[in-house]
Amino acid sequence: MTAAPPSPLLRAALLTTLAAFVFNLETVLVKCLTEVPVATILLARTLGQIAWVLPAWVLPAWGREGMGLLRTRQPAMQALRGVLSFVSWGLYYVGFARLPLATATVLSFTSVLFVTALAGPLLRERVGRRRWMATLVGFLGVLLVVRPGVLPLDWPLAASLGSALGGAGIVLTTKALARTERTETIMLYIGLIATAGTLPLALPGLAWPGWTNFLLLAGAGLLGPAGMHLWISALRLADASVVAPLSYVRLVFAAFAGALLFAEAVDGWLLAGAALIVGSAITITRQGSR
Repeated sequence: MTAAPPSPLLRAALLTTLAAFVFNLETVLVKCLTEVPVATILLARTLGQIAWVLPAWVLPAWGREGMGLLRTRQPAMQALRGVLSFVSWGLYYVGFARLPLATATVLSFTSVLFVTALAGPLLRERVGRRRWMATLVGFLGVLLVVRPGVLPLDWPLAASLGSALGGAGIVLTTKALARTERTETIMLYIGLIATAGTLPLALPGLAWPGWTNFLLLAGAGLLGPAGMHLWISALRLADASVVAPLSYVRLVFAAFAGALLFAEAVDGWLLAGAALIVGSAITITRQGSR
């Protein structure tokens, strides 16, 4: 007698947890690349994005789309989405390379708060009172993490918050693109446009990094789109309001990795701020699904 296959909800939970682990592993590899310029890391990520969709684009044995993946009804929005990815990813890697893993991870969660703040004026979406209140609570959590006047608001902190703001723009443009474009087409344009933006920055300092750093770069470059693919697969099996809260297990992975690999401590201010940010993000997600 064969065992029953796992339910869609269980599979979604497993995929979400695996995506959180993959995203955290990506940032661990980035943090290990201490002697590699951020522009080179960004170039590896953008090339990894292209490599992820390359089989469906080029090899007919893997997919029959071929050059059809380049067809788009929204070229301007594709360009904007690619530019936002280029900027947001660059700031993201600056933050994770310079900040403790747990701190940078918590600040990356603020993207949900920026989405709520921008959805009304940009997409003319109705944002209810509860979502606004949850957003304000989340930004209070940011203040607890950053502690203005106690911790210096330096470049890595600003880069992490700027990356989250760019991530909000990515969510909003993706929502607009998803109405007419396939996922593979969106991912391909992201890789092409972000690579075009990264090359002028990366080429002047591009040099052979050594085999160890090369393998770390290749791993980081492919783990990003792999995590994205796992996350999208989870969303196909369950509602965002169910899947999104599970993704915050990434903070647990980040705290353990930071402590074990980089001797990073987690203080009470970070835990309190994380609780407010994660709690408000979960509330926003559930309210939005309703």
